[in-house]
Amino acid sequence: MKSFLRQLKFEILNIIRSKFLMIIGILLLAAAIAMPVIDFAASRKKPDGAIDRPIPMPMNGSVSVKSARVGIPVLPGPDMGNRDSITIDGITINSDNPFYWNIYHLVQEKEYVENDRERFSSPEALDLYLSLMDAEIQHHLKFAMHITDYRDYRYDLNWRGQESIYDKFTFENADVSEDALLEVLQQRRGMDPEYLRSKYLDLPPEEKLAALDRIEGELAELYSILENNDFPLYVDYRIRMESKTIEDLKEQIAKQEQEIINNPSQEDIINNIIEDLKRQIALIEENTIPILQLRLERNIIPGEDTWQNSALSEIENLRNQLSYTEIVSEEEFNQQPWLAQQYGTYQKYVDAMQAQIDEMNNNIIIAEKSIDSDKPDMKFVSDGPRNRTVRFLSYSVFIALFAVLLGGWLMASEFQQGTIRLLMIRPKTRTKILAAKFLSALIISVVIYISGSLLNALTNGICFGFSDFAYPNYTLAGEIGFLAYYLPKMLACIVPVIFSYAFAFMLSVLIRNVAVSIAVPIAGFIANTIFMPILAYTGSANWIAYTPLPYMQLSSFFIQYSVMQEFIRRGVPLNLTYGIILLLGLSVLFIGTAVYVFRKRDIVN
Repeated sequence: MKSFLRQLKFEILNIIRSKFLMIIGILLLAAAIAMPVIDFAASRKKPDGAIDRPIPMPMNGSVSVKSARVGIPVLPGPDMGNRDSITIDGITINSDNPFYWNIYHLVQEKEYVENDRERFSSPEALDLYLSLMDAEIQHHLKFAMHITDYRDYRYDLNWRGQESIYDKFTFENADVSEDALLEVLQQRRGMDPEYLRSKYLDLPPEEKLAALDRIEGELAELYSILENNDFPLYVDYRIRMESKTIEDLKEQIAKQEQEIINNPSQEDIINNIIEDLKRQIALIEENTIPILQLRLERNIIPGEDTWQNSALSEIENLRNQLSYTEIVSEEEFNQQPWLAQQYGTYQKYVDAMQAQIDEMNNNIIIAEKSIDSDKPDMKFVSDGPRNRTVRFLSYSVFIALFAVLLGGWLMASEFQQGTIRLLMIRPKTRTKILAAKFLSALIISVVIYISGSLLNALTNGICFGFSDFAYPNYTLAGEIGFLAYYLPKMLACIVPVIFSYAFAFMLSVLIRNVAVSIAVPIAGFIANTIFMPILAYTGSANWIAYTPLPYMQLSSFFIQYSVMQEFIRRGVPLNLTYGIILLLGLSVLFIGTAVYVFRKRDIVN
């Protein structure tokens, strides 16, 4: 045993003496440290004009308030041509304000209307139209004065109040000429005459006054939330609005049920409409309102860049998806050829859909556990060191390529240089010689991988804070510490390294050519990388689950949105345990083949 260990040490030192291999090993370790440092530097310094969120128009800015006096005309900013700012009633709105473009287009349209008076049939209609536009401008202006970021939770109150602005305007002008009022509302709202009369004009005077008082009260409450940043009042307002939506949906259901009586031949179509309306009610009652209540209870303000918002968004979105995710009957399955093409059989379709449903329910549970314990699961801190460390598991791919380089070079170089005869002179069996060669390079590869992974985790902690590592990760069974979560995955990713190395080592013994022994495994890696995404989006590919192909990059099983996750989503029966056993079994086969051939072959070079 001691002599074998000395031989093993000698082989390790022999590999380390190779400057080329040593430089590659050092570069791999340096990369493990450099990547978090580069990410940290990039996060600290964004390029000019960089925007870290998708937006439909220029937003997220400021408002400079000057003397606000009603009646001052709209004035263009000093560079109106460049759309730098707009000044209305002494209030300057900069172009990066969330409501700049709402106001800008209204101002432009108002100017156009004033210059094109022939557009309306009467001066009365023109005056009404301009009055409505002024009301809209003032509404947006109130929001522009208090909101400088589209993520502000009060942002959505703008469009909610827009309808009230139109209702208020219509009730206040219910006594003017119906034709003039209808002309204005048709242009601004596309309103038809029957709707105008039934909802506004034909009401008794007391109902009109009551409706107007209610609308003014709603707007006053909305502006109070806006001006005072009153989050509890916002939640109360939203819940009342959602309850009102439920009542409206119930009225629509009643109308649809009456429609079935009037048109029995359309019963199936109308029932589908009713089911969708009932689904919307259930979502509001079981999803929207409870989440609003939870936000108030935990003071989780929408729009803030917090993990709690990420968790609540996950819950809300997944519940929405679940409400529309259903497993169709076998008869419906057979009537839709694309389903058969994608899944093959009905049972595979059922299994895949059930897996998706289970995954969504599991993710909801994890999000709920995070909220309840006030400790974030890793998935809700996407840029935290935990996530970065797990994403770095793909580092194993580069270590596997390094192992291929070692495995392909190790024995083939002995044959090509003729030094194999010197090995045979030593008083060691061929098996021991081969074992020392094999283990020496494997140990170096594994040491570099583990060292690089741990250095990466340490550097992530230094750059992005160690506190994230202290939070647990959640499972259906409970919670586990990050180290217990991460280490099994890190160790599992060593298996493809062993597999790749064993294959290259076998080729090195069999073919005795360094170039071929290295090139063949690398070509296999490249082909696997190219064709796996293609297979993931083709028809049924269940057969691939029983081959080594999807398991050659085990790290992709642990990283969100990877190709392997797409295979799993489509119902391909990938099994991590099976994949590890398969790769290890094949590795043993490769090693056994190399040993058998080496022992039996005559050494003539």
